Amino acid sequence: MTGNRFYDKIHNWLLPMPEQQCDVFPPLHKYSTPFQKLILDYLAWNGINKKGNITSNKVYPTRTEIQENRKLLRKCGFTTADIEKLIVLEFLEMKRNIPDLDSEMFIHFFKDCYHNLKLVKFTTLEAQKSNENTKQYHNIIKGFLVEIQSYLETEYLRTRIECDFSETRNWKNTARVEEFITPFAKIGLNCDKSAKFSINYFINPNLKELIGESLGDTLEKRFNEFITGEMKDIVKMTPLNRRYDRYFEEMLRFTRTFPHYKAIITDKNSL
Repeated sequence: MTGNRFYDKIHNWLLPMPEQQCDVFPPLHKYSTPFQKLILDYLAWNGINKKGNITSNKVYPTRTEIQENRKLLRKCGFTTADIEKLIVLEFLEMKRNIPDLDSEMFIHFFKDCYHNLKLVKFTTLEAQKSNENTKQYHNIIKGFLVEIQSYLETEYLRTRIECDFSETRNWKNTARVEEFITPFAKIGLNCDKSAKFSINYFINPNLKELIGESLGDTLEKRFNEFITGEMKDIVKMTPLNRRYDRYFEEMLRFTRTFPHYKAIITDKNSL
């Protein structure tokens, strides 16, 4: 069995792909998506050939290839070439652990583990400070929802689900960073392909039936302040494509299966 066939077999065992995706990598290292072409181009331009050998023979792109690359960047949703730095950095790190790593294998691993969060380290200090402010604002909103929960009687309404995607595979969503879900409202922290953080939220349409008029009015007023105040450009309402109660029950089931989904009962306020 040749080296490539051996690693193909190991990879397919460890990271099986759906049948309809099994032909993503045809023979001769051809690419079938713009993202795959970006990866192969950036590797070649930095002296990494298709066999994964690191050489001093960089492939210098022509003007036409550079223009095509910029079109591919836009098509993939990227606004900067920081993705090139990430691709090269991750290949070199992986190569140290997998000496026989080639371009085809790397594409599998890189796509499976890619998350927009990985681009943050290449941004300016100003951009990183802005992201930190957004994350702190996200924590303030979470604290407010926990405070609302603490006044509720039933354990179900005081149940919250916290999800952290920063240390997991991307789950086919490269933007989600955190999710915070209660039976009456949810918020999420996201990171786009410009490595910029944002917040999305949704409020259960049956809010006041669940938590009462007074607390419901308080919550709606506070969220209105969030979306009209200083952070209005980064806090957006994102509609839910299903009934909220069914969505919450599904997330509860996730907590019994996936370790990064955690169900927590908020303590009741004794006052």
